[in-house]
Amino acid sequence: MNIFRKIAEIVDRGESAVLVTVMEGEAGSPGKTGFRLIVASDGSIYGTVGGGAIEHRAIEEAKKLLRDKKNLLLPVKLKDEGMQCGGNMTLFFEYVEGKKEFVLFGGGHIGRALSTILAMIGFHVTILDMRSEVKELLAAKENIEVVLGDYEDISVIKETLERTDYTFIATHGHQYDGIILKQLLELKKDFTYLGLIGSKTKVKTLFGKLEKEGIKIPNYVYAPVGIKIGGDSAEEIAVSIAAEVIAVKYGVNVEHMRDILRKKSEVKTDIPEDNIPRLV
Repeated sequence: MNIFRKIAEIVDRGESAVLVTVMEGEAGSPGKTGFRLIVASDGSIYGTVGGGAIEHRAIEEAKKLLRDKKNLLLPVKLKDEGMQCGGNMTLFFEYVEGKKEFVLFGGGHIGRALSTILAMIGFHVTILDMRSEVKELLAAKENIEVVLGDYEDISVIKETLERTDYTFIATHGHQYDGIILKQLLELKKDFTYLGLIGSKTKVKTLFGKLEKEGIKIPNYVYAPVGIKIGGDSAEEIAVSIAAEVIAVKYGVNVEHMRDILRKKSEVKTDIPEDNIPRLV
């Protein structure tokens, strides 16, 4: 088995794993230097660090590290593990995070720029769009998949939506944005991040319409989207959104556009609306 190919497969399908490597195995120890074992988040186990009690110990330690998302360097005295062979081994446990799914609704200028950045920072991106030319434009992009479908029925990517915690809406029409947002909120799923393109007025109008239908807007919805960095090209807006995604992912406190505008609304200033071009 090519252990590195196997761990790449695990990561690519969105699962995490711990790679255990025998850094040092003294003469007589069952695991020799360079032996490797993978413990995946779905419970699968590949490879070996020598079998017996030391392997059982390695698997249990790896399961803990999967939960804690940490690495560990562990010297082991084999006689303490009840192994008669004696000697010492040193194991290195490396936590490897799986690629996270990100779903984009709309593969226009912003969507294409954003998908490229997201793929570069470790996401597997799925784009749902109604236009065949979008699929052609992104056909050769690694870690980006385009699914053609109707915005009025996002169930075509149901399984992907079940796996993802991150999604963003920027279709080629505000009416579609609202249709998709409503479907996502009706999933009763707690996303980590749900971004929505649009100006303050358009977002407020859409939210008001949904609330009249009895649909609450949860705090994981970010609209207007992005953090304030300046610039209004598609690429600059994409950078702003990607930066916001990273901040949310790691729990870093930044100044979100939605929060800036909320504060302005609270003090009731006459500051003109910050219109975000659709560029889709």
